[in-house]
Amino acid sequence: MRTIKIFLFLLTFALPASATDATLAKILASLNAEQRTLLYQYGTLNTWATPAEADSFWRAHQPALGAITPEQGKVLATELLNNTTLTYTIKKPSRLQALRGVFTASRLLLGLAALVAAFAVVQLIGRYLPGAWQWLRRHFYPLFRRLFSPKMLSWELLAAALAGVYFGPLIPDLVIRTIVIHAGLVLLWTQLTAILTRRYFAKEYTHIILQSFDDYNTPLQAFLYVSLPALLTSAAVWWVMQVCPDAWYPYEVIVPAMVGVFTLPPLRNMEKALSRLLFPFSYERLRAKDQRAATYVVISLVVWAVLLMLPVLLPEALLVLSIFLAGALLLISIADVIHSGGKNYIWLQLVTLGFLFAVIIAGSQLGLLLLTWTGMGGLLLYVLIKYWELPVMLGWSWKNKKAWGALGMALLIWGIAVLIRSRPEWFTFFPG
Repeated sequence: MRTIKIFLFLLTFALPASATDATLAKILASLNAEQRTLLYQYGTLNTWATPAEADSFWRAHQPALGAITPEQGKVLATELLNNTTLTYTIKKPSRLQALRGVFTASRLLLGLAALVAAFAVVQLIGRYLPGAWQWLRRHFYPLFRRLFSPKMLSWELLAAALAGVYFGPLIPDLVIRTIVIHAGLVLLWTQLTAILTRRYFAKEYTHIILQSFDDYNTPLQAFLYVSLPALLTSAAVWWVMQVCPDAWYPYEVIVPAMVGVFTLPPLRNMEKALSRLLFPFSYERLRAKDQRAATYVVISLVVWAVLLMLPVLLPEALLVLSIFLAGALLLISIADVIHSGGKNYIWLQLVTLGFLFAVIIAGSQLGLLLLTWTGMGGLLLYVLIKYWELPVMLGWSWKNKKAWGALGMALLIWGIAVLIRSRPEWFTFFPG
């Protein structure tokens, strides 16, 4: 009885705080750019200036802040101050910005001038020295044939890729740096694949890669053709992350890494055992490619758990992998996508829901709002998918009733939105 009283007391004590937080969140969402700027400045004065200066600033700008009370203003100012990152943006042209753009444009024009000059020189040689091309062809054809053979060209492109990855972070311009590094990473992955498969044309080695995900190649061949190039590419992305400040490489490193992990020989040999974790009940109509897809999902779940337990958090990789797993589980949990039997279908629903709730909890515990939104978005998609799927499984047909079904789905989404607006504290998973 005493425990129940304590629980009720804590519950009633928490409700006013949740209501206050919800009110402040609504005010924060309704602020315009000027009000956010004023509150950020007010928070700065509260932190670094005297109370008198902060109060004077508040009184001077009270009309622009509307009905916000000083108490609410302090909380909102602190929130903005602690969770805002200032970025440098150009509001209007200036002489310094114009000069900076002139220097960037001049570098691009110098490169273009060199290309045009080279083309002009080639044309002039052909016009005024008509025998020069025949002489060059006769004496340099063996060298050019060797230099630009498919095999040598792959090695040359690999060298260019390594140079782009290594020297790309030194380029000061953001756009050019990003293009050079990504071109280097793409060439690194493709040319490593071409060299290891000994197929030097994209159409040929792409076909071999697709075969590696089936049973046409041995586990060792799948490792050489798919896993090794992907893992080396992920290592290159990881190196770029350490030397380049750009924000998108931590999101990209997980992609080649997971492709490399999928085709590791030990995991290829354990596919049937791993697929039983998603399909624990035997079913004769279960296809081999469905078992392989289940294996990839299980491996991704294990990697997701490992990323969660690492002492150094990799939030970008965790977010990308969470999005992939949410989409994959939502897809295979549909009865018409994988025919796995009734018991396996129920088990897949439990796994999908369990993972989505785990993503929400992980996001709240780690303070990663995007991760929490991924889990909540996955739950919303799950509800909408089952809205269309479950009636069909129970014998209902949506034929000639899709318009009514869409109207019902709109009402369902509207009801969820109203519930979120009326009870926002139910959907707030972050500590105060």
